[in-house]
Amino acid sequence: MIYFDNAATTPICHAARGAVLACMDAPHFGNASSPHALGLTAERNIKSAARDLAGILGCQAAEVIFTSGGTESNNLGILGAARGRRDIRILATNQEHPSVIQPLQHLGYDVNFVAPSEWGAHICEPSFASPAKTLVCMTQVASETGDIFDVPHYAAMVKAHNPKAIVFVDGAQGFCKFGLNLRDVDIYAFSGHKIHGLKGSGGLMVRKKILPIFHGGGQQKGIRPGTENTPGIMALAAAARFQWENHAAHFATVSEIKGILSELAEELPDTFINKKEQLTSPYILNMSFVGINGETLTSMLSSKGIYISMGTACGSAKKNTPLAMLGLNPERAASAVRFSFSGMNTVAEASQVKEVVRECVEILRKQRKRRGRG
Repeated sequence: MIYFDNAATTPICHAARGAVLACMDAPHFGNASSPHALGLTAERNIKSAARDLAGILGCQAAEVIFTSGGTESNNLGILGAARGRRDIRILATNQEHPSVIQPLQHLGYDVNFVAPSEWGAHICEPSFASPAKTLVCMTQVASETGDIFDVPHYAAMVKAHNPKAIVFVDGAQGFCKFGLNLRDVDIYAFSGHKIHGLKGSGGLMVRKKILPIFHGGGQQKGIRPGTENTPGIMALAAAARFQWENHAAHFATVSEIKGILSELAEELPDTFINKKEQLTSPYILNMSFVGINGETLTSMLSSKGIYISMGTACGSAKKNTPLAMLGLNPERAASAVRFSFSGMNTVAEASQVKEVVRECVEILRKQRKRRGRG
């Protein structure tokens, strides 16, 4: 088996697995809200996890809120920031994840989905400077294409025009994979299962007041009430430490892997790398093999024990709509597939996948040519 679908989810690392198992037994399995010794132990564990994550994020431990994952983090961050405000002006990148797009649309205000390189004209408008009425959302790494957006640069640009604007960043595909500079970021969302933690775990860095989107209990200052998922939280912190401490080595490995597979764009005709920004994440490679169907190629590779995807799992039913939004013609969008990597992958796997992909593409193109003649 070769697993190249790490942007969808990653295998759990040994450190996270150990953290989960430790939480199953005394004295670690208690409810952090209970006043007895087991509860206090759980509370201490959660506070320790918050300190570890704060050290990576460059914030205070009190500014870390634990959630059930990236989707909840995005919803809580966006809807919580907008609650109590009226006539909000919203600016977002044109490569947002569905869990960002849909909460923004749910608010009922006009949203400008624009490439960050074109933000200047919007930011300079007088209405943009309205205090406490501007919400800017950007993805750190686009989940479809791997495009990297320069968060420090664009966040600073926004704050220079409106210091009271709220800057929200979806960091699901970037957290612990690159150096972080969140100086001008107010809310940053991240997910555990993208960095070898558990599904159902995630968090928010919150520097500006947000309101809860559901109620009951006073946990986490009432912002995210409910009994904390201690095993998930401990696994998240362990996975973050693992990913962060090894991020330079992982970066080098996945860069080499991506480079090997990228050679297909030069070696196979009508094969393209799909991206818009100059900088792209080495963890994600989106390619179109024109003349075949991306879903067919994905299925064919799966039958050979190679696992990739057609794009973000949360938006798979939309058939690469984000790629169409980037200006790709229907044939190129329909032939697109996404390879995504982790530090647990190897260069040898990349070389093997490259040859199998080449073989499959050539077979599928020949089949299509024969059908065309028929």
